[in-house]
Amino acid sequence: MFLIFALITLAGAVALALQRNLVVAGLCLVLSFTGVAGLFLLLANPVAAALQIIVYSGAIVVLLLFVIMLLNEHQEEAAVQARPLQRWVSVAVILALGAGVLKLVAGSPLLRRLDAAPLPAVLTLGSLGDALFSEHLLAFEVAGLLLLAAMVSAVALVKRDL
Repeated sequence: MFLIFALITLAGAVALALQRNLVVAGLCLVLSFTGVAGLFLLLANPVAAALQIIVYSGAIVVLLLFVIMLLNEHQEEAAVQARPLQRWVSVAVILALGAGVLKLVAGSPLLRRLDAAPLPAVLTLGSLGDALFSEHLLAFEVAGLLLLAAMVSAVALVKRDL
C-alpha cells in the first residue's frame, strides 16, 4: 500500500510540475495531497489524514483555484503540431523509468526495515486541539490573518476601482 500512495503522490507532483494550465495544475495538487493523506493513514494517523484532505485538498486548493480564476491573466496557447512518435517514445521512457524505480524501491533493504519498525503514537483530536490552542495559538491566528490578507489582496488586484 505504501508504494501505491507514494506513486499517487509522485504522479500528482510530476503532473503538477509539467502542467501549463493552472487549473489542471491545481487539480494535480489535489491528487498529490490525497496521496499524502493516504500515507498518513498508513502511519495509523487518521486525524492527520482527515486534516490533509479537509485543509489542504479542500480549503487551500479551492482558495488557490479561486485566485487563479479571479485573476484570469493567462492566455490560451496556440495548438502545437501533433508528434505521435515523440509521444510514444516519451511514454515508453517514462514507463521504463517507473519500472526501474519500482524495482529499486521494492528491493531496498530500507523498505524491509520499515515493515519491522514500530508505529508512532496516534494523534487524537483532543491532543491536536490542546496543542493548537495552547502552544501554537499565535501561529494559528497569524496563519488565519495571512490567508485573509491574501484573499483581500487578490480581490484588490482584480477590482482596481473599489
